[in-house]
Amino acid sequence: MSATDGEPLLNSSSVRGNVSEEQEVETQHNNNSPPFFWQQPSGIADWWRSRSHDALKFLAVLLVLGVGLGFLVYRTLPTSDEDEYPHEYALDTSRIRKHLSKFKEIAERHNNSRSVTNGHAASAEYVISQLKAHGNCDVHLQHFMSPVWTVNQTPKFAIKGSVDVDYIFGTDFQVMRYGGQGANIKNANLAAVGNKGCVAGEAGDVSGKVAIVQPSGNCTIFESAFMLEQLGASAVVFVRSARFKTPSTARVRITDWKEGDPLMTIPVLSVTHSVGQLLYGMKDSAHVDIETDTSIDVVKTFNVICVGRTGDPSNTVLVGSHLDSVAAGPGLNDNGSGSASTLEIHLTLSRIGFKPHNRLVFAWWSAEEDGLLGSRHFARVLAHGWKNRWTAEEPVDVRWRDIALDLNFDMLASPNYIALIHNGTDAPENARIGSQAIQQVFEDYFVRHKYPYQITDMLAGSDFLPFVDNSIPAGGVLTGASEIKSIEDRREHGGLANAPLDTCYHRDCDTILNINIEALRKMSKAAMYAISTLSNMHDLRKMLSGSFL
Repeated sequence: MSATDGEPLLNSSSVRGNVSEEQEVETQHNNNSPPFFWQQPSGIADWWRSRSHDALKFLAVLLVLGVGLGFLVYRTLPTSDEDEYPHEYALDTSRIRKHLSKFKEIAERHNNSRSVTNGHAASAEYVISQLKAHGNCDVHLQHFMSPVWTVNQTPKFAIKGSVDVDYIFGTDFQVMRYGGQGANIKNANLAAVGNKGCVAGEAGDVSGKVAIVQPSGNCTIFESAFMLEQLGASAVVFVRSARFKTPSTARVRITDWKEGDPLMTIPVLSVTHSVGQLLYGMKDSAHVDIETDTSIDVVKTFNVICVGRTGDPSNTVLVGSHLDSVAAGPGLNDNGSGSASTLEIHLTLSRIGFKPHNRLVFAWWSAEEDGLLGSRHFARVLAHGWKNRWTAEEPVDVRWRDIALDLNFDMLASPNYIALIHNGTDAPENARIGSQAIQQVFEDYFVRHKYPYQITDMLAGSDFLPFVDNSIPAGGVLTGASEIKSIEDRREHGGLANAPLDTCYHRDCDTILNINIEALRKMSKAAMYAISTLSNMHDLRKMLSGSFL
């Protein structure tokens, strides 16, 4: 799951902590129908041997025939939850955990990370090998370029004047993500731009100076910073609003970045409101030192697209999960849990010979942690005809208008989880009704199993966004990230109150030990239920139009 630009994600989650493999009890299901115990009553048998009661004999024959017909009717009805939802019960959680173990091994060989520049490619190779060996789809790779930003050394920021202050990184200031290449600036003058950072003619003289800017809302922080760079500023310092206690780590980059778009080259910092007020007050008498060791490298990466061979292509159900992690950790929950689950769901459906009415396309996105760049690229290519970058000579046989909906699975095994369903009402108007219908499908699963759940936002933070923004309904389930579980949540969902849903979110401890097996089982089966139900629905477009709500 990609952190939103500088603000905490608005999800939720819970459970009873990690469950070891030895503690997990996988429910065993018997595929045989329940035994039918019926015997002919001895009274009827005795009477049947008597030839003196023809009328009663006739009634007895009718009785036997009636019971037999009743038995046949009984045998045609679903006899258990397993019979009614066979695909859900066919999914074996232990197989998902085997995929997670492979992702763990890959991270261990790649600097404890599966990011775009570490273990992502090896993770993708593993997924591809599984699809080709055991899947039922045509595998395509979609290459694109992604900017990767790295902090190599702890930055320094100091003010020199009537008061000399060395500011504390992470507390007083931050280098904003994609905030330029490394620089060593000494004794620079300050330029107080204030809230005039959106119009070149209003910014004043910033050439060779460190520009102090109060974001105004009239332009994005990238537009402001890039304009000031073009005007010759040596660095940009954004002052945060007083309502925030910490500096921002938002991305200073075009949101929907694509190859050829500009990137910052000068340092871009964020400071707290109190630090900003001191800088403004000393703008004419003080100098600043800024030392950063950061880099932006534009690298090639790729999405893995698995196009199903059966089903109606004009009603394609797209199933997505991101395969990359952050550079700081292996990402076994974020998002090994989602990508391993969708991989095993496809393999399970292939193994049992599932033939959906609507075509299934599975996607494993890259560069989600760099701003949803893989799914954005997919949407840009298909929805807007941007230049194609498939490895095949011809574009893959997926048209934007054929995609009926997108299902997104990002973080399905948070240790302190709450079962969460995305709120379809948050989708833009053109995708709202269909997204609400998808939400209802997921709710049906949790209601049937009597599992507690909550509705969470669908505004930002994961790969559903490029689809709802382009009028394709979307939905999904998740188990939460850095949100704090309340006491009330703990009463309903268990787990630990006043603790994050995932204490290892975007950290090096997001290992196999961070996986909550109970959450993984519930959420992966919820995913299987929705995928098998929607892909086999004959009136899918009608349902998405709200006719069944």
